[in-house]
Amino acid sequence: MKKSLVALAALAVVGAASAQSSVTLSGNIKGGLASTKYTNGAAGNGSNLSLADGSSRFIISGREDLGGGMAGIFQIDTRFRVDDNGGAPTSSPLASGNTFVGVAGGFGQIRIGKLDTHYCTGSDEHGIRATALQASSCGILGYVQTVGQSIANASRAVNIIRYDLPSSMMAGVTGGLSYSTGFAGNDGVIGSAGKGRAWSANIGYAAGPLKLAASFWDATSEDRTVAVARNDQKAWTLTGGWNFGIGTVGLTYDVSTYDKAAAASTVFVENKRRAYSVPVTFGVGAGTILATYTRARDVNGIANSGATLWSVGYDHALSKRTSIGLSYASMNNGAAASYQLYTAGALQSLTVPVAGQDQRSLYLGFRHAF
Repeated sequence: MKKSLVALAALAVVGAASAQSSVTLSGNIKGGLASTKYTNGAAGNGSNLSLADGSSRFIISGREDLGGGMAGIFQIDTRFRVDDNGGAPTSSPLASGNTFVGVAGGFGQIRIGKLDTHYCTGSDEHGIRATALQASSCGILGYVQTVGQSIANASRAVNIIRYDLPSSMMAGVTGGLSYSTGFAGNDGVIGSAGKGRAWSANIGYAAGPLKLAASFWDATSEDRTVAVARNDQKAWTLTGGWNFGIGTVGLTYDVSTYDKAAAASTVFVENKRRAYSVPVTFGVGAGTILATYTRARDVNGIANSGATLWSVGYDHALSKRTSIGLSYASMNNGAAASYQLYTAGALQSLTVPVAGQDQRSLYLGFRHAF
């Protein structure tokens, strides 16, 4: 009898706690067969047939009611490769995606952790479709090639403190501010010469068929002494889109700058790249056709350092959660450029093209969301 009463009391406590908090498991598994071809390079031309992951992940998130309209929030986002898991745990570590803890309320929300900030804003929909992630315009928008560097990690920054506007502030308006004490990794040790930091700001509007957004990113490398090479970044992006019922059309314009100073030098060399992208989607029954054209202009002062990417795809919904996709992507580099199909290295283990080398990719895959 006493054991039953204890059990009932325990259940009551758990039930009360559950009524005030929730934990959710979600994510997606995405992958497919990709045939990739390298051409026009001085070396390394040829073909490759492989399984390609599409940024598969599982997410554990939670929310606890703190009273007075406030809540404690958290998320643990773990990315893994569906093909071979990329030599986990080194290449597929726990909590490698958007992971944070914070509070939310009528004032908005404050989070600390690792988060997407200035990240391929306004790009196409290949990331959320069953088509290849390698066909995404992020392969150009997230990089300043010829100097071989990503902007804002072409993904998420770490060591982030972020504030987001409340959704109730103004209908359709979103935005926020982020600050990182070390956006690419280690944020310094006591007594070091490190002064690296990054901050970003974004604002967006979405109501009815119209979407507009702007994002800004500014970052300095960690070690600011002339004894080592320094690498600074600055970028801004403007996007717009219109939903005309049977489909959407968008426009992204991005200006990214990568400033480099060699060791023992106080002179920074500015590498500025302008790019634009036009993503289009059309609904066809249970499917969606995707087409994207993206163009990177020459980096200032470096002739033939631009590139073009065009991709087409078809995403067919088999259910609300499962879809099959077919896509084709073509990256065409100028003689001095080495842009790569997005995540072809990180998720497909392919080498970075040499200057002037082109890539083609044909992909058939599946995506299941849970």
